[in-house]
Amino acid sequence: MRLFHGKQKGVLYLLEWGVVILLLSFFIMKWFDYTQYHFSADAAFEEEQDLNFYGPSKKVEKVVIDDRVFYLNTYDDQFSVGILKKDFGLLWKYENSFFSIKREDEDPITYLNDGYMENNDVYSIYLVGVVNDPDIKKIRIQFNDEKTLAYPIKDSGMFAFFIEDNHVGYGNWEKLLGINKNGKVIYEKTL
Repeated sequence: MRLFHGKQKGVLYLLEWGVVILLLSFFIMKWFDYTQYHFSADAAFEEEQDLNFYGPSKKVEKVVIDDRVFYLNTYDDQFSVGILKKDFGLLWKYENSFFSIKREDEDPITYLNDGYMENNDVYSIYLVGVVNDPDIKKIRIQFNDEKTLAYPIKDSGMFAFFIEDNHVGYGNWEKLLGINKNGKVIYEKTL
């Protein structure tokens, strides 16, 4: 004896696949929640802001460097940075939690740096900060081999450097330099 005929069998088939798709969608959404992946860097940043214990920062500048986005922020008298990384070519996830440092106005530059090694062969290092001296118009990092990286200072005074290389570790960073509008070094700090 046949229980289902023609159209009834098709409806049951669609219902079964509908349930499978709903369950699969549910597990995918839970996976995104668990891994904290988002389809945009801004959405990942906003979620991290909601989870942050001290409250939302004021987003001042967004710096895109390769497959990373640096959000340079302020909160009260602190400067903070959030770093997001693109994975799988289209998803964004926080690479770190918020790093923050109290902005010391008496210092010409307030900065912080950190990094890590991936797979024992690739260094990922960043240096971010804020310029407190209005005469500094450009920040430069000098390496031991005399190579330099420069960053022009905008109105916010914030800057971000990121290096991902299999040869550039902390030992190769020599100096942080502050340059005035005439190209003269007016700040120098050994790293």
